Amino acid sequence: MKPEWWRTFFTPSRFPIDDLVPADKTAAEIRALKKLLPRPPARVLDVACGTGRHAVRLAKLGYSVVGADQSSSYLTLARGHARRAGVKIDFIRRDMRRLGLDGRFAAGVNLWTSFGYFDTPGQDVAALRSMRAALKPGGRLILEIVDGDHVREHLEARSWAPAGRGWLLEENFWRRGKDPAVLTERIYVAPDGTSRASESFVRHYDGPRLRAAFVAAGFSGVKLRSGLLEPAAPAGLRRRILAIGWNHETR
Repeated sequence: MKPEWWRTFFTPSRFPIDDLVPADKTAAEIRALKKLLPRPPARVLDVACGTGRHAVRLAKLGYSVVGADQSSSYLTLARGHARRAGVKIDFIRRDMRRLGLDGRFAAGVNLWTSFGYFDTPGQDVAALRSMRAALKPGGRLILEIVDGDHVREHLEARSWAPAGRGWLLEENFWRRGKDPAVLTERIYVAPDGTSRASESFVRHYDGPRLRAAFVAAGFSGVKLRSGLLEPAAPAGLRRRILAIGWNHETR
């Protein structure tokens, strides 16, 4: 796996986000997310916003939204989506470890397993610390990722799935040891028959490990639950983990 593989992976040609999630699922996620956010027009930071599928809908609800992502090609698409939806969103290019947005937001969101990509666990904590620094005192971060325990038990070695008008082949490998993770080799076959290969890496986070990372980053009152679209389920039965941590630092 190449260091910082994510710098070249997240492009529309390699990982076409807009084709991977149907609009009705995004709408359902927003309905669930709204119950966890302060009321509009609160300022919300969408970290790893991608092409803006959550940011645009939050802005349409009346939130003041900033979307941050490291992918310039995704941000270009996001700005187009916002313009067509008639909403004003500030989309900025940032590494989540160095957001530089101190104390501006009532809430931050990091969704769809947009976490656990860095070379070391310490860099993941640095990303969480940067997200916490962007929050006002009393602000909250809402982060949702796949449940590592579920992935370990149900990991498919190979799968094909439709991706818009194309197809996505994935081969998954479980990395054991002190820093477990899933390594994935992907081939995206476009509608015209061309294909692109890529690799990705997601660190294993179960509930205890995710809580520990939040605490190490300075969050307090950390709560864990099932994912946005899942009914309440105990650890081991949930597919996704949703973590909420508060910034109780006084300024």
